[in-house]
Amino acid sequence: MRFIISDESVNRYGYRILSRGMSTSYFEKNPVVFYNHGTSSLPIGKGKDLRYEPDGSITLDIDFDQEDEQALAVQKKAERGFLNACSVGIDVLETSADEAVLIAGQTRPTVTRCELLELSICGIPGNRNALRLNGIQTENIEHILPQINQQEKVKLNMKPAFDSFDLPETAAEENILEQLAALEESDPDTTDPILARLDAIDKKIAELSATKSAKIASKEPRLSDLMKDLRKQVAPKQEMTWEKLQKLSDAEFETYRIEHPENYNRLFYGHYGFEPRY
Repeated sequence: MRFIISDESVNRYGYRILSRGMSTSYFEKNPVVFYNHGTSSLPIGKGKDLRYEPDGSITLDIDFDQEDEQALAVQKKAERGFLNACSVGIDVLETSADEAVLIAGQTRPTVTRCELLELSICGIPGNRNALRLNGIQTENIEHILPQINQQEKVKLNMKPAFDSFDLPETAAEENILEQLAALEESDPDTTDPILARLDAIDKKIAELSATKSAKIASKEPRLSDLMKDLRKQVAPKQEMTWEKLQKLSDAEFETYRIEHPENYNRLFYGHYGFEPRY
């Protein structure tokens, strides 16, 4: 029996799940199906042939355990139309309250990335006493998906940014954007940004050296000479893209996200158009 297990509409709790952000690889290795999220009980069946449909929904065939009395009872009620709904148990990995992923009627952030843990046949889909997120009862949903209008706006301390770009705190916004645009054009996985900063330092050294005698300056190794050697020793690295990242296994994906947070955030923003929220 095939069921729609999830789509991208707003659920009764005020949030929604992006289907393209739901990882199902681990679930497909252990496709357990329960009744009303009774994960402490034995499963009543298993899922097969999971599909991401063109309309944004995710569907699954459910194979009921023919040697389990409860499973047979649920199956018969489903066949007779008394049970028609499914509910997913997920582990929330990232959320966003960006307007780009919010739709009418939504009161909580959108789940942009999650992992499918289990599936349940339910009398009422999304039941407050049954649906679990990260193993936490839905009564405590505020810890994971707080109301959008209650989220505090992050106050940014811009001084570190000014210091990083050698700009005064009175610098205009366009000055910072120019610096950011320059960094966007460089590959963060290479030494180019470091070498660019060293170029600036070398210019300052050259200005200071101009006040010294040529004889004294010639005895000191120039930073530019050291940089030439550094460039020769550095081999270009293959740039990571969102497409390459999606081809990694879930374990490799998580490892890259944890070990390269700045690169991951940049790739995530470039793909979705908003920052990830952990």
